[in-house]
Amino acid sequence: MTIDSLPDKLRARAWGGAQSVEEVVATVRTARWMRTGFTLLMAGLSLAVMPLWLAAVWSAFIVVWEIWLRPLLEDQFALPAAKRSQDAGFGRLAAINFVGAVAFTAYPVAIWVTGVPVAMVLATAWICGSANHLFVYFSANRWLLLSCVTPLAVMSLSAPFLTNGLTFEAAIGVSTLAALMIAAGMFGLDRQVLLGNLAKHATARVAAENANAAKSQFLATMSHELRTPLNAVIGYAELIEEEAERGPVAEDATKIRTSARQLLGVIDVILDLSRLETGSVELRRERGLVSAILQQLREAALPLATANNNTVTVSDAGAAAEVEIDHMRLHQCLMQLVSNAAKFTRDGEIRIAARREALGPRDRLVFSVTDNGPGISPEDQARIFEPFVQGESATSRRSDGSGLGLSLVRRLARLMGGDVRCESTPGKGSTFTLWIDAGAAR
Repeated sequence: MTIDSLPDKLRARAWGGAQSVEEVVATVRTARWMRTGFTLLMAGLSLAVMPLWLAAVWSAFIVVWEIWLRPLLEDQFALPAAKRSQDAGFGRLAAINFVGAVAFTAYPVAIWVTGVPVAMVLATAWICGSANHLFVYFSANRWLLLSCVTPLAVMSLSAPFLTNGLTFEAAIGVSTLAALMIAAGMFGLDRQVLLGNLAKHATARVAAENANAAKSQFLATMSHELRTPLNAVIGYAELIEEEAERGPVAEDATKIRTSARQLLGVIDVILDLSRLETGSVELRRERGLVSAILQQLREAALPLATANNNTVTVSDAGAAAEVEIDHMRLHQCLMQLVSNAAKFTRDGEIRIAARREALGPRDRLVFSVTDNGPGISPEDQARIFEPFVQGESATSRRSDGSGLGLSLVRRLARLMGGDVRCESTPGKGSTFTLWIDAGAAR
C-alpha cells in the first residue's frame, strides 16, 4: 500500500478542490435517493398548511430533477467540460446545482410565509437539514458550495421579513435561521478536519509500513552479506584448530569459532524474521516420522545441555506416526526452545515431550520443553514472544542473546497452523508448549 493509493475520501479537503468533478458527481449521486425520500416526507408533512396540488407538483419536479434531469445535465455539460478543464467542469456543475438549490429552497420558504407556527417549525427543520447536506456533499469546491448556499441563504433569510415585515419577531427568525446555517457550516468544517486527521493517520501508517518493509529488506540483504565472511572466519578457525591441535593457539581458534557460530545463529534468526515479515517464507512439507525429529533433537540438544551440567530426557506419547510437516522449521523451533532452556538451567533437567492430539477433523502435534531453571515472572511471560525482548532471570540480570528466538518460534508456529505458549513459576522452572497442524485426523 502506498500513499497514492489512499481512498479519495481521505484525501479530499474542503477548500483545496482535491476532488475532481467526476468524484464530486459520483459522491452526490449516491445520496439522491436520500434527498428524494426526504423531499417526499417533508412534502407530506406540509399538507397541514399547503394545498395538495402544490405539494404534488413540487414533489414531482424534485423527483424528476434528482432521478433524471440533474444526471442528464451533468453528463451532457459538466463532465465533458471537466475533461478539458476541471475549472470549467466545476463552473458548469455550480450552475446546475444553483438551479437545484433554488428549487429545493422555494417550497420551504413558501411554507414559512404562510405564517402558521407549525409551518415555520417545519420550514426551519427543512432549511437546517438542507444546509447540513450542502456543507457535507458540496464542500470539495468553493464555487460549487457558494452556488448552493447562496440561494438557500438569501431565500431563507428573507422569508421572515416577507412574512412579518421589518419587525423584531422577523429579526429573531432571521437570526435563528442564520445561526442554524452557521452551525451547518461548522459541522461541515468539522467533517473536513476529521477527514484530514484520518488522512494524516493513514499516511503515517502507510509510511510506517513502507519503512518496516524497507527495514526487513535491508536486514535480509545485510544478513546475506554477513553470512559469507562469517563462514570464512569459521572455516579458517577450524583449520587453525586442526593444525595447532592443542595449546593457546588452538584454544583461541576454538573461541573464535564458537563466537562466530553464535553470531551466525543470530544472523540466521534475523534473516528468517525478515523473510517472515516480507512473506517470503514457504513451508516445505514432507512426510516423515516424528520419532526421527525427536532423535535428531536429542542428539543436537545434548551438547547444549551438558554445557551447564544438565540432563536431557525425550518422551514420545503416541506422536511417532508418520506426518506431513516442514521438518526443518519444526526442528528449528524446538531447538530454539531447548537452547533457551539449556541457557537458563544449571545442574538441572530438560524434558522434551511429544504427543498427537485430535482437534476436530484435524490432528495437531504438541511438543513441550520443560526445565527446572529460575522460571519467568508473569509480567515477562506476556512479553517474551515480542522481538528484542528478554525475560529477567532470578538474579535480575539480563542474559546474553538478542531476544529474537522466541519471536521467531511464535511466527513459525503460526505459519505452520499452530502457536506457542509459556507456563512458568518463578523459582521452579518453565514449560514451553509448541503445537502445529498435523493434517487430517486419522
